[in-house]
Amino acid sequence: MSGFGWGNRFRTSMSGMTLLGRRPRMKTYWTRAAVLAVALGAGSAPAWAEVTIGYLAAMTGSTADMTGEAGLHGVKLAIEDFGGQVNGEPITVLVGDHLGKPDVGLSIAREWIDQKDVNILMNVDNSAVALAVSDLIRDKDVAMAMGSSTSKLIGESCGPNQMMMLLDNTALARAVVLPQIAAGSDKWFFITVDYALGHDLQAQATKAITEAGAMVVGSTVHSPQATDFSAQLLEAQASGATNIALATFGAWQNTITKQAQEFGIEARLSPFYLADTDIKSAGLDALQNVSGAIQFYWDQNDATRAFAERFRAGFGRPPVFTNAYMYEFTRHYLKGVEAVGSTDAAKVTEWMRQNPIEMINGSEATIRADGYTLRDVYSYRTKTPAESKGDWDYLEITGTIAADDIAPPLAESTCPLVKG
Repeated sequence: MSGFGWGNRFRTSMSGMTLLGRRPRMKTYWTRAAVLAVALGAGSAPAWAEVTIGYLAAMTGSTADMTGEAGLHGVKLAIEDFGGQVNGEPITVLVGDHLGKPDVGLSIAREWIDQKDVNILMNVDNSAVALAVSDLIRDKDVAMAMGSSTSKLIGESCGPNQMMMLLDNTALARAVVLPQIAAGSDKWFFITVDYALGHDLQAQATKAITEAGAMVVGSTVHSPQATDFSAQLLEAQASGATNIALATFGAWQNTITKQAQEFGIEARLSPFYLADTDIKSAGLDALQNVSGAIQFYWDQNDATRAFAERFRAGFGRPPVFTNAYMYEFTRHYLKGVEAVGSTDAAKVTEWMRQNPIEMINGSEATIRADGYTLRDVYSYRTKTPAESKGDWDYLEITGTIAADDIAPPLAESTCPLVKG
C-alpha cells in the first residue's frame, strides 16, 4: 500500500512514493517509537519542516478503528491534494498515540511544540486530552483542530486558535434526540461512559430531552474497562424507557448493542456516535432501524461516493465521518497557510474563520469565533439486513438538519473570546 507505509509501520523504513502524479517520485521518511514522524516532502527535507502537522489521536484502544489510522489516511489525502508541499515547503506529519490519557497527550504535544515546531495539532479525539492541550497552547503559536466535542472546548475552555471539527455535545444531543421525541420517544435511560465526554453528552442530552417535554427515567455509568453490560441493560429495561441513549462509543457501544439483542431488549437504542465501522463490528442485524444524526455518509451523493472510492483504494474501506472531517479540515488549514503565506497560527485560523470550509458532499461550513463549526448534519435510519445491498451499505439518509437549528446559541456562549 502506498503513502504512509501502513503495512510496515513497526520498523524504521524508507520507501518511494508518488502523490497523485502531481510531483516527481519522492521519499517518505518515518520512524515508529512513542511517536511516529512522517515527512511528506522532498527527500532532502529535514525530519520536520516549515509546515508541520501533529496528529494526536487514539491509535490504539476502543475508538482507534473509527479515528486512528483511518483519520490519518484522511490527512494524507488532503496533503496529496497539495502535492506534498505548501508555498514551496514540504509538509511533515508527526503522529502520537495519547492512549486516552491527558498526561500522555500533554507530554507528546509539549515535546512537539518545544522541540519540533509543530504548527497545528489535528484530531485530539479525547475530551480530557483536548482540554489539557487547550490550556497548553493558549498563548502559543499553535493551532488545534479537535475531534473531541465537550462543550467546554467552545465555552470556558475555548482558545483563539482552536476549532471543533465534530458537533459539540449540545448540537449532537439535539440532532439525535429531538427528531425521536417528535416521533413519540418520551422516556429515556442513559448508559454513559465514565469520561468527561460521556458526562457532558448526557447533561446536554438531558437538557434537550426535558426542554422538549420528555423525561429521563434513569441512568448508569460504565468504566472504560467494562466488557459486560448486562446489569446496565437490565436496569434500563426495568425503567420502562422507550429509548436507551448510548452516551458512549466504539467497542463499548458495539458490545452493548450485541448484548441488547441477546437479551431481547425492547427499548430503542439511540447511539450518539454510530459509524459504519460500528455497524460492521456489531452487525446490521443488531443495529437495524436505529435512528440518529451524522455529519457525513459515504453514499450520500456522487461527490461523497467519488471520495469514498479514493479513500477505499488506499485504506480498504469507505471513510466514516471522523475520517471525512480530518480530510476537510486538513485541506482547509493548508489552504489557509497557502493564502496567508505563513504558518502563523493567528493569521491562518483567522483566514479559516473568514472563508467557508468546502465539505466533501458539496456543502459549506463556517467556523465561529468560539471555534464551533456551523454545518448541516443529516438524519438517518439504519437499514434492515434485507434492505442492505452489501458491505458498508448500512444507512438511509432521511433528511437534513440545518446547522442553525441545533447549534448552541452564540449569545449564550461562555467563551471569553465571544464575551470579550
